[in-house]
Amino acid sequence: MAVMAPPESGRAPGDGGPARLPALVALAVVVGAAIFYLGMVFGASGDIPANTTVLGVPIGGLTQGEAVATLERELGPRAAAPISVSAFGTTDEILPADAGLSFDPVATAAAAEGRVVNPVSMLLRVFGPTEVAPVVVIEEGALAARLESFADLISRPPVEPSIHYEGVEPVLNPAEEGRGVDIAGATAQVADAYLLVDQPVALPEIITPTAVTTDQAEEFRSGPATLAVSAPVTVDIDTVSPLVAPETIAEATHYLVEDGELRAQVDGAVIHEAIAPELVDVETPGNDATFEINSDNVPVVVPSNVGRGVSDDELSTAVADAMLQEGAERVGSAPLAIRDPKLTTEDALQLGVVEEISSFTQEVNYAEYMAHNLALASSYINGTLLMPGDEFSMNALTENHDPENGYMEGYVIGPGGVFQKALGGGLSAATTTVWSAAFYAGLEPVEVQAHSIYIPRYVPGLEATVAWEGFDMRFRNDTPYGVFITAESNDTSMTVRMYSTQIYSAVEADIGERYDVTPFKTIYNDSPECNAQPGGEGFTIDVDRVFFEGSAEVERETFTTTYKPAPEIVCGKKPKPGAPEPSAEPSVEPSPSE
Repeated sequence: MAVMAPPESGRAPGDGGPARLPALVALAVVVGAAIFYLGMVFGASGDIPANTTVLGVPIGGLTQGEAVATLERELGPRAAAPISVSAFGTTDEILPADAGLSFDPVATAAAAEGRVVNPVSMLLRVFGPTEVAPVVVIEEGALAARLESFADLISRPPVEPSIHYEGVEPVLNPAEEGRGVDIAGATAQVADAYLLVDQPVALPEIITPTAVTTDQAEEFRSGPATLAVSAPVTVDIDTVSPLVAPETIAEATHYLVEDGELRAQVDGAVIHEAIAPELVDVETPGNDATFEINSDNVPVVVPSNVGRGVSDDELSTAVADAMLQEGAERVGSAPLAIRDPKLTTEDALQLGVVEEISSFTQEVNYAEYMAHNLALASSYINGTLLMPGDEFSMNALTENHDPENGYMEGYVIGPGGVFQKALGGGLSAATTTVWSAAFYAGLEPVEVQAHSIYIPRYVPGLEATVAWEGFDMRFRNDTPYGVFITAESNDTSMTVRMYSTQIYSAVEADIGERYDVTPFKTIYNDSPECNAQPGGEGFTIDVDRVFFEGSAEVERETFTTTYKPAPEIVCGKKPKPGAPEPSAEPSVEPSPSE
């Protein structure tokens, strides 16, 4: 559309022609502009305005259908490409389809085609470049869930400082700050970066401080922990006053954070054993009734005895208070008392502990820490008696945080299925052994959690693990009889047996097929603490516990277990396309002794 010019005129001056010319020109311009504007508005109703682009892709002058096809062709691959995210030196890739992210070319084309009735804006759209933002769909719940799965790989809780003794020298185990990812902030960042950012998205990191800092713990180490072993402690017990040597105090004591401060944990049994020779004149040993297994594998009652003496708890309290004093104040007292047996011989004979009702042996690969930790756990478990209605707690019975007189460090499953070293590695093998024996004894599960990923040495779906700060393995003696438990181990296995009265003729496990198999992914980690590991598939499996009376099945109970994929961890940065892959040789054994 063009603006019309005014016509030639032959009128002479004074006949009115020249005086009207400016008004006619002005009117023509207004009318022409109006017609031009209306033509732009109504004449291009099926087209995208000229000079329109979406992320640099030109779609101006195209119909909506053509624009949609162009956007799908040019931006579709980009919209489906993985998004790299990173935190704490670890990088992962998120597939938009798995994280609720998608590009809508139809809505984008429609937004680009929308008419503008403001003449200034219209002229800008026609004669100037117009960048239209892509329309994307963000499912925040799905995106947050996907980011949480990545955060699980790198998050760790804060580790409070602790103190133990080497000889009589207090040694500090420093605090370790916790770390995690701000999921809400990360969700917003990834949503904003979708289609717009090519480089990895650095997610917002969270540092969680400990209740007690390393500096505060160092002050405690050089103060109260040093004072505690600076001299002997005297304990007044009836007519004797034995001295508890600094070496004994050190052996019996370590310090953990409780209620926001370091507190002494004193093992009264260690102190009692050290001063026992000086207590022979004031103590009369006693014991509860228990059981022992004879050479025919039959349990027999060990009789009870009434005793008189000082309890381990009283000794612990007396020493813990006095060792933080100086000079003449380093004195405590502990009373003697009659100690009636909790279980008498007569009561034990009525419990029905008469035969072996189940046993289970778990094989493991040899490792020094595994052999040590299984032996220690076996010593805690061996001789346990569950009265009718009693609940067995693996954590309550076997937990020991003392790095000197407890478990060794070994491999455990960390967040996201990544193996890491921690105190008590291998305790899960002991937990699996105990639970499997309880399974075949037909006892009632209370809290049983399988490993998050599958470890091949275990029967899939018939295993269990614990976490001291997280979850337990518990089962209940739901029979009318007592259950006596024995445990023993060697360098490569642990065996647990349970004795009671057989209720069912047999209890068997029916192991199902694996289903819902999910592949593992590869994670690149260029942090100095990286430990490479192979990957493993995730899957779900059903295990039925089947109860028999004679040859007849009388009851069936299903346990369903879902294992997550175990990621392959490759140490180093992710190689660029075409570059050789870093070595994926694991830095831990292929079947970690967790």
